[in-house]
Amino acid sequence: MIEEIFVLIYALIIITFVGLNIRKGSFIIEPAKLLLVVIILSVIATFMLYLKGIDIYLAIKSIAKILAGGIMFAGALPMILAGIGLFRFGDEFGPNIFYVRNHITGVIDTVASFVMIFAGLLIFRLDLVAVGFFFFVLIPFCGNALANAYYYSYQRRLRE
Repeated sequence: MIEEIFVLIYALIIITFVGLNIRKGSFIIEPAKLLLVVIILSVIATFMLYLKGIDIYLAIKSIAKILAGGIMFAGALPMILAGIGLFRFGDEFGPNIFYVRNHITGVIDTVASFVMIFAGLLIFRLDLVAVGFFFFVLIPFCGNALANAYYYSYQRRLRE
């Protein structure tokens, strides 16, 4: 129960950080400094759990699960938004704008698959690493299939 609450708090911190950075247009806190703050807070939280009488191995494992949940959330959200953005926006900037959106979605999905692999390694979950690797291998094929389908459907529309 406590882990889920910490994951929600961590997710809210990440969403706030990203939202403030997007609003300003540049980094408010540099990601390297944020990583240092997260590491320091993790060590402090582990020490506090240890002082409450929880075994140090269990405390480290709990904090690692919290961090992995936050990392997964931070990686899954852009992946979902990229998939929505790929098909939601129209071709008002010309017919070739789909290829740009397809490329952006492929890059974001590839980074998200790396996030899945990293989070799986952090909490020692081989199934999560396998799913991340599966996505990493299949994303280029899916992007190529979408680009080919759009190209041939556009050629067919031009002939009609």
